[in-house]
Amino acid sequence: MEALAYTNSYAAYEEAAGIEYDLPELTLNWNKIPSSAWLSLVCITVLLSSLHVADPAAAAYVRTNGSCLNARTAPYVGAPVYTCVRNGAALAPIVGSQNGFYKLSTGRYVAVGYVGNAPRRRVSSASVGGRVRPRYSAGTRAIQVALRDNYGIPIGSSGADGIYGSNTRNAVRQFQQRSGLRVDGIVGPQTRAALF
Repeated sequence: MEALAYTNSYAAYEEAAGIEYDLPELTLNWNKIPSSAWLSLVCITVLLSSLHVADPAAAAYVRTNGSCLNARTAPYVGAPVYTCVRNGAALAPIVGSQNGFYKLSTGRYVAVGYVGNAPRRRVSSASVGGRVRPRYSAGTRAIQVALRDNYGIPIGSSGADGIYGSNTRNAVRQFQQRSGLRVDGIVGPQTRAALF
């Protein structure tokens, strides 16, 4: 209503002042537009249309051995289970990771090893929800031997078995604390440089 009132008052003002405008008619010949302008127009159109398409690679799905995936209240295996998400189901957006778990936008944590970007993909393991079948690694054994022999940090009852389990993670944390490094239990570049 207000816009109509302004338009009418402007038209009345123009008539009262006796002002006439002689504007040329605007004609656009599409055939005379340079090809570079067409290319720019096509590129801008493609760019703008791609902004509205969801990125399928950003989607996260549960990919277990057929069982459901435990969504926990904290990022460790002993944390209480909040719910169990069925195999192949889409997860809430991932906002971070900690201790081998993804943190979801809902505030729950799921094990990294059971999340993929495609639904219904099978992964074999001992169980679901954070316990993964341990794998031997010569690099892990070297870390264990260095912690035990060079720094006197006990590895646990299993010794230097080459499996990066909770005993090794705790020993790495102890070494990081002694060395003034970030205590996260992960042997990253700084921890590795200080260790070896």
